[in-house]
Amino acid sequence: MFPVLLIVILGCLSQRALGCSCSHVHPQSAYCNSAVVIRGKFVAQTDSEKREHWNQYRIKTTKVFKAPEDMGDIEVVHTSKTESLCGYEHKSTNRSEEFLITGSIVDGMVVITACGFIAPWDSLTIFQKKGFSQMYEKGCSCQIVPCYSVPCEVTSDQQCLWTDHLMQRSSTGAGSQASSLACLDMGKGLCTWETQKSRLLTTIRKSKAH
Repeated sequence: MFPVLLIVILGCLSQRALGCSCSHVHPQSAYCNSAVVIRGKFVAQTDSEKREHWNQYRIKTTKVFKAPEDMGDIEVVHTSKTESLCGYEHKSTNRSEEFLITGSIVDGMVVITACGFIAPWDSLTIFQKKGFSQMYEKGCSCQIVPCYSVPCEVTSDQQCLWTDHLMQRSSTGAGSQASSLACLDMGKGLCTWETQKSRLLTTIRKSKAH
């Protein structure tokens, strides 16, 4: 699957005068559409050694949730210095603070952008932490469809309607579906919203049936 984050970068390239514009995504979509998902600490920032007008952040990776099998240790991530190209600026000065970091791979580099899902690890809910470590991967065959205004609907059994934007009256969509639900395949291509608890019960029922 072509990384969505790279598409975002290319989209920004064609809209320099307009600046960077990002769409909020469900954390599961962020996981599934990213080539790299890690937990780590930002320890230093310098000019990129590979690209002019780019920054590189030295990362101390503490956990790899997703990355190409042939990729070695992730010690550096790159980002544009230009805001209109969706460059990411790390503002925290706490080098001991862990972050959930999603990125794409461009020309062999791990690239992060302002449109990526980058958040302090401790700010995530317990379910989101479990999602990034285990559950979201199981739902990557499903598609989460944001609903910004009614009417809205899904067009296939593999889609889950994300209504946090409506229910929370929030542009970020930071509601219950983002904080405590995952869109998972229940079998035969049918995807539905699941909690960690309901997924566990389903697994138990299936094991008993066998």
